[in-house]
Amino acid sequence: MAGPHSEGLSRYEQIAVDIAQKIASQEYTEGMKLHGRSTLASQYNVSPETIRRAISVLDAAKVVRVQPGVGIVVLSKRAAELFLSQMHFKRTLEELHRRLTELVEKRRVIDNEIDQVLHDIQHSSHRYVVLHDLLHCVAIPEGSPVIGKTLRELSFRNVTGATVVSIERSDRAMNLAAGEAPLSAGDLLWLIAEPGSLAQVERLLGSGPQM
Repeated sequence: MAGPHSEGLSRYEQIAVDIAQKIASQEYTEGMKLHGRSTLASQYNVSPETIRRAISVLDAAKVVRVQPGVGIVVLSKRAAELFLSQMHFKRTLEELHRRLTELVEKRRVIDNEIDQVLHDIQHSSHRYVVLHDLLHCVAIPEGSPVIGKTLRELSFRNVTGATVVSIERSDRAMNLAAGEAPLSAGDLLWLIAEPGSLAQVERLLGSGPQM
């Protein structure tokens, strides 16, 4: 049977603790002869070898003594109390070690997640800087030769090397509709373009960059 001192212990240690508890509570008194190993094995539903190991632990702690020709004799209530304290301390240390191992593993996982987030931030920041440098807005001026024509008709990307990502008209973004929307004076073209491509756009539209 497991008690407050025996959780997490091996079976033979649990039995040793149970016997020590009975000695500490004076259910088994000093000088009392305990049952033989076979009887204890049946009582705890374990093998005689498990009982031998349990009694050996108690013998080493001077809680009981195995006397040839006599059997297992209770030696000391005080030693039983000390043994229980030691087993409780052992269980506490093992539990703390288990918790520490779990926390270290959790920290390892968190550290890996932090590293990944930092990597993503750096990668995203780099992409933002690059995109920010390439993102431009140009307005179609009155009289521009592109008015009334679509991006497809102008072969805009092939001619300029720039990619239009949005057309803004009267403060609202238009659906590009696969390049079929006719352009109007005052339209703002948001586009991604290298410096050389931007110059081609300006020549095509007759406009300078607005942003």
